[in-house]
Amino acid sequence: MSARGGAPGHDGPAAGRPLLAFALVAGIALLLYVPTLMPDVGTWDTAEFQAIGPVLGIAHPTGYPAYTILAWLASVVLQPFGNEAFRANLLSALLMAGAAGLLAVRVVQATRRWPLGALAGIVFMLTPIAWRLSTRADAHALHALLAALILVLLASWQQHHGSGDARAGRWLIAAAFVYGLALGNHALTLLLAPGIAAFVLLVAPRILWQRWRLVLGCLAVLGLTTVAVYAYLPLRSAMDPPLDYADTETWRGFWYVVLGQQFQGSMSGLPPVVDIVTGAWDMVVGNLGPLAILVPAGAILGAVRHPRLIALTGLWFICTWLFALGYPNASIERYYLVPLMAAATWAALAADVAWDALLAILRMPPRAATSPGASPAPSPGADPAQGRATGVLARALPFGLMAVLLATSLAALPERQADADASDETFGRDWLEATLAALPPGATVVSWWSYSTPLWYGRWVEGRRPDIVIVDDHDVREAGYGTAEGAIDHFLDRGPVYVIRLERDLPALADRYELERVEEVPSPGDLYRVIGRRTQG
Repeated sequence: MSARGGAPGHDGPAAGRPLLAFALVAGIALLLYVPTLMPDVGTWDTAEFQAIGPVLGIAHPTGYPAYTILAWLASVVLQPFGNEAFRANLLSALLMAGAAGLLAVRVVQATRRWPLGALAGIVFMLTPIAWRLSTRADAHALHALLAALILVLLASWQQHHGSGDARAGRWLIAAAFVYGLALGNHALTLLLAPGIAAFVLLVAPRILWQRWRLVLGCLAVLGLTTVAVYAYLPLRSAMDPPLDYADTETWRGFWYVVLGQQFQGSMSGLPPVVDIVTGAWDMVVGNLGPLAILVPAGAILGAVRHPRLIALTGLWFICTWLFALGYPNASIERYYLVPLMAAATWAALAADVAWDALLAILRMPPRAATSPGASPAPSPGADPAQGRATGVLARALPFGLMAVLLATSLAALPERQADADASDETFGRDWLEATLAALPPGATVVSWWSYSTPLWYGRWVEGRRPDIVIVDDHDVREAGYGTAEGAIDHFLDRGPVYVIRLERDLPALADRYELERVEEVPSPGDLYRVIGRRTQG
């Protein structure tokens, strides 16, 4: 197999310096991400992800057991770097930086050129979506890291398989193990399966019957890893953790969380094909800027040079994008990380073609005949000085191309940094402090998701106000109150009751109860004291 086909050799991945690309990209990412981190507790999903790690709790569907265990480890290892909330935010920065670095490695594996890997990693790292998610606790950062690691492991398997390495299968088994971890982190991992299957069958079309033992081994590792990760949910639930979303030690609670039954029925129909394509293009342009023009070119040209990689990343892009279009979510942009990885990869593949074109213009010999970084051997009778000048120019021009391409992304750096910067986002802490100070002893708060989570953080992570009762909407369902009003009625005769509800819910509550807004608590997240029931005429 040729060097381009994936066989290791003098022009293979080692010569391409993948570790250099990883270190460069991950290091730059951390330098940019860390100063923009959210400094403390947030609201909504962020506060829940900040809380479940330190207390080893159980999150909302689908449970995120892999992330929870990693977040607990980070809360221990990163203790010198701030409180529990900040450590969880720092974990996201580390994970996203690692994802960008691994993407760089994958491009080096494909092109044998570390500058192209650096280009892909930096382009992905600077996307507004990746940067914003790196500033706060979120399981999608781990999803991005594991997806990028799967890309690298599959490429390593392809390279060793192509060279006839008898132990090549261990790379595929490693990829199956990581896929199991990813499945234990986020259900979006299911959408990666078609691309992985296509890649494996394109690399080894006869693998199902010629290497059936390897296939069974991969399936066994995948199954055992997934089961082991999800076993955390019932085992930890049986220990009565502070945060247990749906009592997952029972079969009913376990399947409710793992299958995401809370969100079933949320899917909507897909828009027309034209809207699907234009929406995808707008997303790529909005995140890659001018470099987006390289994405379709890279996909087309890459289909010739790297058909297996394009099949893999193309299916990842299509499957994830279509699912996100049909799934309304308050922050659906988090689902676009994998499509953006694919787009950054394709842009780098287009740059690889341009690099080769520049070398061809200078009449350079093929790369396989020249050691990486070395000047081309001059032809007989050639002017040595001219040959040296040509060699210098041949090395300089491609790097000049990389500089121009990177400049288009770096030009937007100040704007993207300002957009992603969460270093002054202290609302979650301000709201939590004001709310805990306003609640009298023994109070019950009938809350909703965005503000239940910071209350959980204060109650269970920081150990404050053990006297208060926090009733979220899922508690309303699990306890059999039926509605928020049912929960209010249950607690109203037992002590002071407060409510935090969506603005659209307040008129109906005001018709049934006399409400008094607590002025000390900032908006949004208005806190109301339930004075009593209104007399029905």
